[in-house]
Amino acid sequence: MDVSTSYTSHNNNHNLVAAETPLSHDELYSQYGFVKNWVAPMPGTPIVASGVNITQPGVDTGAGYILHNWSTNYKTISVGPNDISFVADPYPSTTPSSAPASSSNSTVNAVSQVMQINYPKGSYAPKAGPVAGGTSFYAIPFGDDTPFEKMMISYDVAFPTGFDWVLGGKLPGIYGGHPHECSGGNQSIGNNCLTMRLMWRQDGGGEVYAYIPVADNSNFCKNPNVQCNDQYGKSIGRGLLYFPPGTWTRIDMVMQLNEPAGYNNGILDVYINGLKFISMNTIPYRTTGMVGFQGLMFSTFFGGSTPSYATSVDTSVFFRNVQLSVGEPATLYEGNGGTPAAGGKIVGSRATLESLVFSVFAIFLGVFFV
Repeated sequence: MDVSTSYTSHNNNHNLVAAETPLSHDELYSQYGFVKNWVAPMPGTPIVASGVNITQPGVDTGAGYILHNWSTNYKTISVGPNDISFVADPYPSTTPSSAPASSSNSTVNAVSQVMQINYPKGSYAPKAGPVAGGTSFYAIPFGDDTPFEKMMISYDVAFPTGFDWVLGGKLPGIYGGHPHECSGGNQSIGNNCLTMRLMWRQDGGGEVYAYIPVADNSNFCKNPNVQCNDQYGKSIGRGLLYFPPGTWTRIDMVMQLNEPAGYNNGILDVYINGLKFISMNTIPYRTTGMVGFQGLMFSTFFGGSTPSYATSVDTSVFFRNVQLSVGEPATLYEGNGGTPAAGGKIVGSRATLESLVFSVFAIFLGVFFV
């Protein structure tokens, strides 16, 4: 199959070479044909991070607010419940300079509180360093485990002035398949899971960080803008993104499944402040039709898995306007062919399957318990 990859170049000052028209969230939502949008709630008053019980925190803590309002999986914060707080916007006079305001499809947070994630001195790679830092949790804001054919994660991120980038760290993204599996060196084999996150790197550079089923010797990994590692994730577009400190940067990452599942034709488009910096249509998100995009993977920490990634000081990063947009539910099928003629057996969406199971169970109850 003939596929292509394109990237938007920028100079050493991280400015675009060619002038483009920035797109708002609403314009991207319409352009890509999304049908549902979720805006993460933010509180109207500050909420502290301290004193959190991991399993049953009160709503008067940052983690408690997340658990009660963000549709988290398993109602738990797996990493860093004590490092989440909500504070007044540290950069209220700054907005992503190129990104127009959104309106109809995305009711952005009108309150002044933003999420603050703390990274204590010495922290790196969740649970690996001498102290935990950052946070990690999963959310399914559309109500169940339905996989979707396309998804867009959007948020504003702000790094403090003087932020020490060290060697890099993770930023939020999305997951598909089983949560908790495709990260930390646990690889995707194409039928179990996938994750797509952002990363910051040295000096404020950025990239997409992917756990997808590709081998190091594949054509995908031979792309000069892709770096593959058989022990960890794949780096896409390293250095093509940039996060200036002391201001807000808008991120919109759009993904569409490879279809049929055995083809390398998945779509990845990344926008910074409404301008497209990465565009690929060669992504192998899955090898079987039983995997789709499912929900939010809010994962952020320094690392890397070695002490060389550890932050040397207590520091923070700020987030606001967190949104998730989805297309239609993915049609699930066994195998990788995509159609019955190509050897793939259509089995319907996961929501349809769950409804069928429920119907059979209801009939069982009707027969035996009338």
